[in-house]
Amino acid sequence: MKKLIFSLTLAFGLLSSAVAQEAYPCHTDEKHKEFLESLTPTERTQYEQERAVYEQEIQQFIAENPQLLVSNQNRGTISYTIPVVFHIIHGDGPENISEEQVLNALNHMNQDFQKSNPNWQNVVSEFFPLVADVEVEFKLAKKDNNENCTNGITRTYAPSVTDGGSGQARINAVQAEHGNWPGNKYLNIFVAKQIGGAAGYTTYPSDWTSTSMGNGIHVLHNYVGSIGTAGSHGAHTLTHEVGHWLNLPHTWGNSNEPGLQSNCNIDDGVTDTPNTEGWTSCNLQGRTCDGTLDNVENFMEYSYCSKMFTNGQKARMHAALNSSIGGRKNIWSAANLNATGVNLPDALCKAEFKADVREVCVGETVEFQDLSYSLVTSLNWTFEGGNPSTSNASNPTVTYNTPGVYKVTLVASDGSSTVTETKNAYIRVLDAPASLPLIESFEDYTSMNSQNFWSVENPGNNAKFEITSDAAYSGSKSIKLANFGQSPGNVDAFVSQPIDLSEIDNKVTLSFRYSYRKRNSNNNEILRVFLTNTCGKIWQQRRTLIGNNLGSNTSTTSWTPSSANDWVTVHVTNVTSQYWVDNFRVKFEFESDGGNNLYIDDINIYSGEPNDNPLSIQENELIQNFSVYPNPADDIANVTFSSIGSQSVNIDIVNTMGQVVQSNIVQAENGENIAVLSTENINAGIYLIKISSGANQQIQRLVIK
Repeated sequence: MKKLIFSLTLAFGLLSSAVAQEAYPCHTDEKHKEFLESLTPTERTQYEQERAVYEQEIQQFIAENPQLLVSNQNRGTISYTIPVVFHIIHGDGPENISEEQVLNALNHMNQDFQKSNPNWQNVVSEFFPLVADVEVEFKLAKKDNNENCTNGITRTYAPSVTDGGSGQARINAVQAEHGNWPGNKYLNIFVAKQIGGAAGYTTYPSDWTSTSMGNGIHVLHNYVGSIGTAGSHGAHTLTHEVGHWLNLPHTWGNSNEPGLQSNCNIDDGVTDTPNTEGWTSCNLQGRTCDGTLDNVENFMEYSYCSKMFTNGQKARMHAALNSSIGGRKNIWSAANLNATGVNLPDALCKAEFKADVREVCVGETVEFQDLSYSLVTSLNWTFEGGNPSTSNASNPTVTYNTPGVYKVTLVASDGSSTVTETKNAYIRVLDAPASLPLIESFEDYTSMNSQNFWSVENPGNNAKFEITSDAAYSGSKSIKLANFGQSPGNVDAFVSQPIDLSEIDNKVTLSFRYSYRKRNSNNNEILRVFLTNTCGKIWQQRRTLIGNNLGSNTSTTSWTPSSANDWVTVHVTNVTSQYWVDNFRVKFEFESDGGNNLYIDDINIYSGEPNDNPLSIQENELIQNFSVYPNPADDIANVTFSSIGSQSVNIDIVNTMGQVVQSNIVQAENGENIAVLSTENINAGIYLIKISSGANQQIQRLVIK
């Protein structure tokens, strides 16, 4: 038997056999490496000793409770109740799942852990006697950590975090709005649009995370239950993750790579799950180790046909629930069930609501949804600045015609008592669209606030984009993110008001300058540029600078640029006709990795040729350090070059017949420049990138996939 020392496990979505077998990559190796690298040698030794003691405790509990290894024919006994809270982190998109979808997911969890899911009786005959009633139930909490009422669901508006922030960034966003939910009191389930490439992940029991919100589960919204944004493939994902949370490895052990012959040499610490290579398909007659039949239908497999836990797995989970390590023993205690209110009767508790969007352009509508609980019989809405201004409907639609920031009030009643919820500054109606050219040097700004053309997103409630006089490319001010000394995983952004591109009949170019340094060579930070043609309802990523492409130079002290050579000019040429609308907007987003400060200056959006750029100046006709990446390219090719002085530069894509298939002209600024070329509509093949200014011309080969 091999000791289980992994602190984190990341699982595939468990898909039904009816859907395509799409494997989501397991990131346990990366998560485990991150965790171990964060420890000092002394801490690592302490952690591994704890895991050894814990495993001995688990095996001793199982040995002392042999009755758990025998199937319980009297199903329905509940030995452990676990309070659950779903934390939905969203950007007003489909990831803001409904209460019905949450309840559906909770029902699947209870069925799977109580041997009542409709498919368990179809388990192959060899394993039918081993199907376990785990005797665990899951209930939504009715009290938060401050004894205020809750329905067990929190909703946190944090667009940047839900689109790919780290687990800690999601936790930070929830804590900032809803306070702390200790991991030894609640099973915290964080629901988001992206969580790093997998369907879900969690932690094994450990005192390193037991009381923190890091002791929880992270899951994609479309793997929560089997309705709403999820299909049948999501029915058992949370069951799989709770299995890990209760100390179950995958059936093939802790390699996290199913299908390897070497997995036959790894034990999962469970007596009645045969050693297996692991499965990513539903082969019910699969025999991968020693000729014994594999338990392919186990919830801890990736087989797409999961139906069961074994009695041995039940015993291991009960052992985890009775251990003082990891906080699981406290979570089902009578005192905690009372503190979290899971067994209290339903009663009118809170008025609550959500909107499908919270930021709109003039004349757009907002759809509201009542989320009040419980036993509500009537509603009374008031919409400041809206049309209509009042409503008694459950899900009213309201139009906003005047720029401003407005509150919304909902009064819910059960016929004898009422509760009220007012959300101040809840709906923001953006200003009338600005016209081109946009010239932004930040010289007129004293701060970044909601009254400015640019608004800041800071879901982690830490360092954010702010106006600074520390450095600038032109003038005396720029916008700065004080990233030096910040923890990895923070996502910060700043976003424009609407811009009217509806009258454009020529090219549109977005250019900006930035200055950045890494703190050490391993930093892998990301600057993204998003565009929208829906006033912000849907954002599309059009430029990404990551790692060394963002900047390879390092500074071990807090970075401040001191000369023009410290700045890079970026030209985004793929502001294509789909964005030529009257509610175009742009967003700059930065994801941290423990690196250094970022400065941005001179944001310009202009149509036509570069001479129309208001910052255009005299040509100098000198180009150096010309390169193209990625090569081969798919949808985007990046052309980098250094310009000595400011000059108009032609960048052409030429086919093997000598024909120009795409022509771009940018106003290059002194120093390093990056031009983003859209290649998504160019046929695959071999091309030449020709860059020229006056008589100066250079050529490089480009392959388009």
